[in-house]
Amino acid sequence: MLIKNLLVFIHLIAMAVAVGKMLEFDLRFLRASHVPPNGSMRRALHLTRRTMESALVVLWITGLALVAWAWRLDANALLNEKLWMKVLTVCCLTLNGALMHRYAFPLLQGPRPFLALPLPQLLGLTVFAAVSSVSWMYASFLGIARSWNHSTPFAHALTVSLALLSAAAIGGMIGISLLRARYLAQARTRRFPPTMVQGRRVG
Repeated sequence: MLIKNLLVFIHLIAMAVAVGKMLEFDLRFLRASHVPPNGSMRRALHLTRRTMESALVVLWITGLALVAWAWRLDANALLNEKLWMKVLTVCCLTLNGALMHRYAFPLLQGPRPFLALPLPQLLGLTVFAAVSSVSWMYASFLGIARSWNHSTPFAHALTVSLALLSAAAIGGMIGISLLRARYLAQARTRRFPPTMVQGRRVG
């Protein structure tokens, strides 16, 4: 039992570290989304990426170990539909992380402010972030939702996940679009300030 408890502890710590680091970086990044990324922000992005990747590896290793432990004690443990929803969620995290590594991180480390990116790229990055945030949160919830064990159908758990993902993605895209519109309006004002023409103020 000591080994199992240790695995559970490490499993939960990995999720807590990942969620905490993700939220900390997201808040910091949003505050600086109107300026080009500097060296400090690039280092923070690199550290966050490494932390999330490490947490995901630990999550897989400890999770598979716990599943094997449960199956060894009771073969019916694999009939727990909540378990397979969590596996699907972690698979989603893994795929999303690979896509972010390939497409998102190069854009985030570019010379342009985040809000100055073309709208399609901006919305795509927002969806990546929404999937990451919701999936980490939902995986954490499934890890502690013992009342769902052998009682909640997979379809119900999947519906909840899709609803959360849709709400986060749509809400995020709307919010980022509004922030981008405000940023571009302010940029135009700075670029073309009101001038005096024939003694009269225009603009």
